[in-house]
Amino acid sequence: MISSDQIDLFSDWLMYAMQASILIPMAVVWRQRRHFSPAVRLLSWYVYLSLTSVLLLQLYPRYLPSNYAILVAFNMGRIALFGAVYHHVLRGRARQVVAAATAAALVAALAAVAYNLSAAVAIVRVVQCAVLAGFALLYLEQRLARPAARDPLWLLSVGQLLYSAGTVTAFSFTTHAGVTRHDITVKFLFVSISGLVFNYFLTLAFLRAQASQAVEPGAEPVAERGRQLAEL
Repeated sequence: MISSDQIDLFSDWLMYAMQASILIPMAVVWRQRRHFSPAVRLLSWYVYLSLTSVLLLQLYPRYLPSNYAILVAFNMGRIALFGAVYHHVLRGRARQVVAAATAAALVAALAAVAYNLSAAVAIVRVVQCAVLAGFALLYLEQRLARPAARDPLWLLSVGQLLYSAGTVTAFSFTTHAGVTRHDITVKFLFVSISGLVFNYFLTLAFLRAQASQAVEPGAEPVAERGRQLAEL
């Protein structure tokens, strides 16, 4: 039978694997960057945000009293960056929704930090998941009428939805009274698996990104525009 110590060890190694897995999409970014559309090029900055956060986390506990500020900053950076990416590719009213929701989420995050930095870690993580899941759904709805198999931001959106679901599930294990060691271990297992799944979809997005496939906000594909003219 597997002991609690073995489960904890597995959870730790899985977390390290998840953090190191960002090197895979980073390698793809370095190799494929010249093929990226403007939106995917903007998205590529996520690999540097993630790696910087991982490296800074190594300063705790030897040099930093806590890792709370780093975790909050990472999630706020993710909200701002992904908000900018979705604002670039969405059209019409959806772009206004993304801009307003991004600003509101960042203000809420700052308010949480001012109130209690420790509590802000969980609050900002859940806000990040909820807001970015909403952006992903907006983008998926916009793409319903078009082929999406090789669309990098469609893949990103699917990965974000899975990540949000897994992360919110993870944090539900430590929101009740009397949190046990088992609850914390399960939480980090879910966080690690969610991060690995997201990095997998992020890698696929970068692998399939080509500037020729980009559709600028407000623009219609030539074939679609021609079909509409034919119906007049």
